[in-house]
Amino acid sequence: MAEVTVKELADVVGTSAERLLSQMKEAGLPQTAENQQVSDEQKQSLLLFLKKSHGEESGEPKKITLKRKVTTTLKTGQGGKKAVSIEVRKKRTYVKRDEVDPAVEKARLDVINVDDFDPADLLAGKAARKSEDSKADAA
Repeated sequence: MAEVTVKELADVVGTSAERLLSQMKEAGLPQTAENQQVSDEQKQSLLLFLKKSHGEESGEPKKITLKRKVTTTLKTGQGGKKAVSIEVRKKRTYVKRDEVDPAVEKARLDVINVDDFDPADLLAGKAARKSEDSKADAA
């Protein structure tokens, strides 16, 4: 889109030129009169300013919830004469994580160091739990 004047932009948007000029002033744009030109970059910066002022952070959602419903029929009894309808509902919510500093992520992974893991300790722990369970069952 070519450069347009403030007056033409106000007509396209459907607002008064005075209101558009006051919004442009709040956004930090240099226009002060109706006959001044507005570039595409200035329109974009005005749009971003207005979105932020009206509470919209960004265009992408932070959280998405998926709901899934599956309905099946189960036949009961010996002959399968009676059918029961079963409905299973699943709900999954995915949250977009913030960007993590690579140094912080490396430090977190160093704490969970796989080299320090000993499978023999794990097997010994399972054997001890199993013997405790068998003693409890015998009592």
